[in-house]
Amino acid sequence: MSKTASEDMVRLSKLLGDELELHRKIKKLTEEQTELLAKDDIEAFNISLDKREKLIEKIKGLHQESNPLMQSYASSSGSNGKDGEIEEKKAKIREIVESCALLNDENIISLREKTENLTKEIDEKSAKRKGIGGYAQSVPNTPEMFDKKT
Repeated sequence: MSKTASEDMVRLSKLLGDELELHRKIKKLTEEQTELLAKDDIEAFNISLDKREKLIEKIKGLHQESNPLMQSYASSSGSNGKDGEIEEKKAKIREIVESCALLNDENIISLREKTENLTKEIDEKSAKRKGIGGYAQSVPNTPEMFDKKT
């Protein structure tokens, strides 16, 4: 392996390590989001989503740098020339991404249920308000409606 190829492998391994750490943080945030949804803490949930979005942007930046190195690694290393450290990091990243996807799907289902419940509540309150408003309009507000002492 040439010096440049070796340097590329070291750089790729570092980038994958950085990406792995970011994915771990995303998983932690996703788990936190599950807890926040259970507590109905939507404000904290939204803050957590913003944090996760920033981490995703960092990962996209890492991908821009690592993609050419990954392509070079894939083409230069045949089935028996794979680097164990790089392959281990790639496997851990895949595992975390899959885990986050499952948690995220559960969170989406929970959010949909909460949205449906809130929509029902709003509809019920709106119907009650309309009923009260309709009653107020149908009953004249005049002194004749009240008992008078004669």
